[in-house]
Amino acid sequence: MAERVLAAGVRAGEGGAGGDLQETDFSPRKIRISVAIVLGTLFGSTVLPMMALGLLLLPMTAEFGWSRTQFSLGMTAMMLGGSFSAPFLGRMVDRLGVRRMVIGGTVAVGAMTMALSLQSGALWQFLLGFAGLGAMGSTAIGYAKVLGSLFTRHRGKALAIFGVESSLAGAFAVPLIQWFLVSHGWRGVFFGMGTVILATVPVLLLWLAEPDAPMVAPGARVVDVPGIPVGDALRSRQFWFITLAGLLALVPAIGLMPHLVPYMMGRGVSLAHAAGMVTLMSVAMALGTIAGGWCLDRVESAWVAAPFALISTVALLGLLFLSGSGFGVAVLVASFTAMGFAAGAKRPMATFFQLRFFGLKDFGGITGAQSPFLAFGMGVAPPLVGWCYDRFHAYEPALWVMVAMMAVTIGLYLVLGPYRYGRDLAEI
Repeated sequence: MAERVLAAGVRAGEGGAGGDLQETDFSPRKIRISVAIVLGTLFGSTVLPMMALGLLLLPMTAEFGWSRTQFSLGMTAMMLGGSFSAPFLGRMVDRLGVRRMVIGGTVAVGAMTMALSLQSGALWQFLLGFAGLGAMGSTAIGYAKVLGSLFTRHRGKALAIFGVESSLAGAFAVPLIQWFLVSHGWRGVFFGMGTVILATVPVLLLWLAEPDAPMVAPGARVVDVPGIPVGDALRSRQFWFITLAGLLALVPAIGLMPHLVPYMMGRGVSLAHAAGMVTLMSVAMALGTIAGGWCLDRVESAWVAAPFALISTVALLGLLFLSGSGFGVAVLVASFTAMGFAAGAKRPMATFFQLRFFGLKDFGGITGAQSPFLAFGMGVAPPLVGWCYDRFHAYEPALWVMVAMMAVTIGLYLVLGPYRYGRDLAEI
């Protein structure tokens, strides 16, 4: 795609009468595009396979005799696959366009997920399949670019609203995966998830659009996309602080993901209650996402993320004291609620910060440049947590390290400095 794109506004036959260029943030066109992004992000990407890992650990390790460390390498393979492909595919999204890359990636991810149902028990098949999912799933960078470009005055609220839909849908995704597992076994989980992923393709073909760019003058039809080049972003301290904060926050989230259910069961929580806590966390994410989006539109500083990082730190600390009865139940509910709330609040902030510090022009390339660092941390986290359990027969040492890592992110958000771009993405 060229460096210049069609300006935002009401396209022919859409919006106000007479081609009025004053399109609201919540016009039918923008809502339609956003719904396609939400459906594609949750049901047409690698999110479903990632969410399934926690429920697949016990049945797959029992059948194939893998250790928890070996099983956790699946997440490592996915992250490494994404880290190698993201810089390249991010630039391709900027140059060739979002629709072409995202829809092609969705088809590939769906096919690979279905293929994982045919595993014979060789560990290399499991790892190669998840590496392929990570590599092809990097095209999802395009979703964030489009969604971030659609809104101006209410960008934080808009990102939050559609993030809420993702959170609420996530509450239904876990029971869906659990139903596949109970009814059809772990092979049915992969085949069923692949079918769901491919079912989103028609919606993307109909509703997904390229990113908007702001008008620079009344009647103008084409504008330069605002933003700094990838090279300039890499030389900024904001890029490295945002990347480090994201890494330190994602390591606990991703590292614990395959182990949360086994950890809770090891602390005396039943499987049904453990699955219920994961669902509760998804609902809390919805509430947190609304709070985070509202704060983004009210606070003109990146320090807005610091209080939510503090909540995440306290919630992780609470996981060390949960149990299946008495005081531990209260801690269990409070920790998962707080963890979901804070994670939801920070969900719209990643895209928001990228746009306000670096602009839209090379959004895909800059996001892709961050991905290898984030993917490395996310990739090594699950097997390290698994190694911790295999070595010490306990998850607590890993949790203490994660509490410390999350605490560091509080300071990073406080020193990011002022935004470079305004709400309209014009340079300040």
